[in-house]
Amino acid sequence: MIYVIGIGISGRPSLAPAALEIIGRARGLAGASRHLAEFADFAGAKRPITADLDGLSRFISSVAKKGDVAVLATGDPLIYGVADFMIRRFGKAAVRIIPNVSVVQEAFALIKESANGVFITSAHGRRGLANLVDAGRRNAKLAILTDGVNTPAVIAREFLRGGAGGFDVYVCESIGMKAGRVRKGTLESVARMRRFHPLNTMILIRTASFESMRQRRIGIPDAAFRHRPGMITKEEIRVIALAKLDISEDSVIWDIGSCSGSVAIEAARLAPLGSVHAIEKSASRVRDIRANMRSLNAANVHVICASAPQCLTDKAMPPPDAVFVGGGGAKVGAILAVVARRAKPGARVVATAVTIETASVVTGFFNKRKWPVETTLVNLAKTRRLGDLNMLGAYNPVFVINARRPY
Repeated sequence: MIYVIGIGISGRPSLAPAALEIIGRARGLAGASRHLAEFADFAGAKRPITADLDGLSRFISSVAKKGDVAVLATGDPLIYGVADFMIRRFGKAAVRIIPNVSVVQEAFALIKESANGVFITSAHGRRGLANLVDAGRRNAKLAILTDGVNTPAVIAREFLRGGAGGFDVYVCESIGMKAGRVRKGTLESVARMRRFHPLNTMILIRTASFESMRQRRIGIPDAAFRHRPGMITKEEIRVIALAKLDISEDSVIWDIGSCSGSVAIEAARLAPLGSVHAIEKSASRVRDIRANMRSLNAANVHVICASAPQCLTDKAMPPPDAVFVGGGGAKVGAILAVVARRAKPGARVVATAVTIETASVVTGFFNKRKWPVETTLVNLAKTRRLGDLNMLGAYNPVFVINARRPY
């Protein structure tokens, strides 16, 4: 049997008698060098755990032919520990897990904060931190296991660059050791720190002031956006358009005639690993877009202050997976012509129109090219107060036309 045994921050004294008995009878012992040092008196074969997992597997396979093998891991071996590898390599039937208190639990005990709802992740060995930053946008409480390359400072800078701000940060270094310490700060202050102990855990807790600014992923209330009168795609229309765009987490999206940036910002939330290119010709509306990006945490929106269709031919703009055309007026045909040339096969295009003539131009464009096209007419009415009563006030009908470029 292969026993994966969690060892706590106090080392050997943290182990229960049953775990010590298993180690005592085992024919082989594997673990980090600091863990093996706790068992200098172990008489069997020993192997430190390094990046050579194939070598570790061969050691375990060889010793297991003679008897039990004990593998020491930090805290809970199933939280970014070696247990998952052992199960995948040797199968569940051959492995038994004996957990201990995890470093995440120890860290929360040190900072005296509730661990309820924490999202636990690891930066060990990661070459890119986009998924980590996305977790920061989606969660109010995170515990991150760091390494010597992806240090707390590197992670903090990536969070700030990716628009995942508003956290109190605790860096818990060398937990349980004499040199252990806890440093509290903001993402900004941690990003400026230079030295960290090799073993540390990073705890991020969303601040109450920032928590109040959190918004739903789609259908953000119009009032949350800075915008000029009439220069916003209404939240209900936005939700329908985004559904028709069928955005994936890594999509490239064009928002043409972005106005307040409402569609671009909500699209960015749906594509945390992708990019959104918001095209708007009005300098004042571009200022609104940038203000909304800051207030609503949308770092992966790229704003282009230019007129369409001219700017759409710029090769710096990557071919899109999805395109929203919220403006264009008399140029809508010319805009769609460039979109048709540059969009990826299978790309979704959604256009909104408030006039019959514009809707006719758009549907005619797609029909002529034999793109699958669908037109939806949306009639909305919302309640408004009239004294002590409520009445419905109708919005102008909006055509939502969606099409897909054939493969």
